[in-house]
Amino acid sequence: MTIAQNAQTSARPIWAGAPVRLDPRNCDRHQSFVTVEDGEEVTYRVDRRGAVIRRKLQACGLPISIALPPRAFRGVAARAMETEAGEVTVTLELHHPDGKCSVPLLVASDLFDVAADWRGWSELFGLPMLMIEADGSVVTLEETVGQVRSAPPAARRAAPHRQRRPRFLARRKPGLGVRMIVEGEEIIARR
Repeated sequence: MTIAQNAQTSARPIWAGAPVRLDPRNCDRHQSFVTVEDGEEVTYRVDRRGAVIRRKLQACGLPISIALPPRAFRGVAARAMETEAGEVTVTLELHHPDGKCSVPLLVASDLFDVAADWRGWSELFGLPMLMIEADGSVVTLEETVGQVRSAPPAARRAAPHRQRRPRFLARRKPGLGVRMIVEGEEIIARR
């Protein structure tokens, strides 16, 4: 199932130029960072309960805060981009259909950091792992790996006589050999 990409999301996010790393193991503390997007200062804060985005509206200068729980996001998305120098930069983000509500988690060139953090954020929030392709389409990680082939399970090699109890257990009677007898009167409370 391919998830349609919103037209507002570009192939390279504005925040992808600066190194960012929020650690999924430190999710009990508020982790935040500030970036400048389209001339406005945007603050992202992430913790176990979700993300908070703070920005000022350009038209009136009114500050707003948007609190997004984990279920508001489609998944934890990875995006690989190549610079003019030939370096590969990988980003992780909490992917939202509206590009302005996507929350950056990691911008790095070390692929080992990306793999560990990608799985960590996905497990923490219970979200699927997504890939953002070069054309901007978003697919789940399972679709990029391919189909898993499975065969029906092999028949067990149990002989028909194994259906009955073993001889050792057949000699024993079921139970502990203790009988419990409960005696007494019934008490009924009435109004």
